[in-house]
Amino acid sequence: MSNITIKLRDGTMREFKEAGRPGGSYANSVSYEIGFVVVTDEWGARTAIPSGDIAEVNVAAYRTW
Repeated sequence: MSNITIKLRDGTMREFKEAGRPGGSYANSVSYEIGFVVVTDEWGARTAIPSGDIAEVNVAAYRTW
C-alpha cells in the first residue's frame, strides 16, 4: 500500500491516498513519462500531471501486516 503526495510549484498539494482493493497486490503507483508524472490508483484510474508544474513527489509505502 502507498500514499502518493505531489507538491506543485504553486504550493498546492495533490494527495492520492491508498483506498485498498480486495486481492492483496493492488496499490497506488507512480510512473515518470516524458513531460508527465502519472499516478495510477489500485483500480487502474490514471492521473497525469505535467512535470513542469511539480516541485516534489513523495511516495510513502507501508505495510498493513
